[in-house]
Amino acid sequence: MSSKEHVQRVWTAGSYADTIGPSFLSMAAHLVDAAAVDTDDRVVDVACGTGNVAITAARRGAQVTGLDITPEMLADARENAAIAGVDDIEWREGDATALPFEDDAFDVTLSCVGHVFATPPEAAASELLRVTRPGGRIAFSSWTPRSVVPAMAKTLQAYLPPDPDAPPPPFLWGDEEVVRERLADGVTDLSFETGVVEQLSLSPSHSWELVRSQSGLFIVALEDVDEDDYPALSEDMSAAIEEYFDESRNAISMEYRITTATVD
Repeated sequence: MSSKEHVQRVWTAGSYADTIGPSFLSMAAHLVDAAAVDTDDRVVDVACGTGNVAITAARRGAQVTGLDITPEMLADARENAAIAGVDDIEWREGDATALPFEDDAFDVTLSCVGHVFATPPEAAASELLRVTRPGGRIAFSSWTPRSVVPAMAKTLQAYLPPDPDAPPPPFLWGDEEVVRERLADGVTDLSFETGVVEQLSLSPSHSWELVRSQSGLFIVALEDVDEDDYPALSEDMSAAIEEYFDESRNAISMEYRITTATVD
């Protein structure tokens, strides 16, 4: 299986569009606000998924292109755009490490927990810079290293076979020092802000069941876990999630960081 086929399989397993993605709608709006998207902007949403950011930006009057590597995600995005009454977004299939656009094509380049999964990360960073005009803006969101998603990934990793070729974890895009290194001298006015979205749940074990059964990232990774280890993994995962569970709201807090910068 090629790398592209593997990525497409990850993002089509489960039902991200119906059960996971809606929790991130407020983060999409926060990202568009942080990037100060305006009616005169040409905007690209890299790794757009089901279109949350692209549609939000289009409703602000921007000229928007949404790009994703997975045709099924783009089909969901088109349907969401039609429901939202937004019919002028251009949807493109493509890879975040080799964007199918000319240099300096956009005023604003956005990605909401999307390009962070592209490997190698240096290529994804280079492409964000390349397609944004000088004086244009880059803005993206990532889970912070201390948030629940990395905690779950670390828990799962203990049950997986060692992989010396594994790429850097995606949540490093939520580490300020790593972001500074990856964007390097290509930007000015680099700034960060933190937010939280909530995943509603009755308990940590309910949250893990949702992720285990509906998130393609975990569904595919779990194929490499010994079936005899499932009970122990479930117990450890519920314990990891417990730290982020607020029983007064029946919600899991998921911390993210938004990076904004101006391209030199």
